[in-house]
Amino acid sequence: MNVQKSAAIVAAMLITAAGMSAIASYSNAAVASANRGAAASITPAIRTLPTVNVHPTPEQIRELRANQAGAAPAHAQMPYYSFASDSAGA
Repeated sequence: MNVQKSAAIVAAMLITAAGMSAIASYSNAAVASANRGAAASITPAIRTLPTVNVHPTPEQIRELRANQAGAAPAHAQMPYYSFASDSAGA
């Protein structure tokens, strides 16, 4: 291996290292910029609805137990519960 080939390999390695360090510093700067922008636009905490526990009435339980022997009749209605409230900001 002559000196020219060795010099060419070393130059190629230095160019590659310089390019990799430039990409790394560019990506670090981009992340830092994004973090500064995210910190400036901190949003308030997200409000969630309170936990709602729904329990069937005794009449509904009796109706379900009476219908357990066979298929539910066509007129059986599922109770409808609405969880929307104006106080939650919906």
